[in-house]
Amino acid sequence: MARFSLVLVAVGVLLVAMAAEAWKSKTTITTTTIEGNPFGSFSEPGCFQQMAKQKYLNKCGEYLKETIVGGSSWFPSSSQSQEELKQICCQQLSNIGDKCMCPGIQMLLNQPMLSGMGHMMGQLYNEAAKLPMECNLMSEECELE
Repeated sequence: MARFSLVLVAVGVLLVAMAAEAWKSKTTITTTTIEGNPFGSFSEPGCFQQMAKQKYLNKCGEYLKETIVGGSSWFPSSSQSQEELKQICCQQLSNIGDKCMCPGIQMLLNQPMLSGMGHMMGQLYNEAAKLPMECNLMSEECELE
């Protein structure tokens, strides 16, 4: 019986020691959630929602591709004319509003639809920065990163 009591005391001491060690090495896990925006963040609230309503400026992306590469065999041309694409793009930009226009264009440039442009990315950024001016929606170019 004394042996059994000694074993119980030893087990109890061991459990207390393990609990104390576990208490000391507490781990904190921090997570960050970007509210449904896979393309980065906006400084202006509501821009991501505006972009979603305007199909992430998909027609602006098509217009930019047509402007830069035309109907190249590497990048098949759109079923709409360049002028039609520009009109729809301008409407999409107008609908997202002034405060979201440049951040929206920046977001557009990060989308997969424009990946693969390779050596034309510089030209793509230059043309994209001018879109609000071409649409007569802003008096200066967007500053894009």
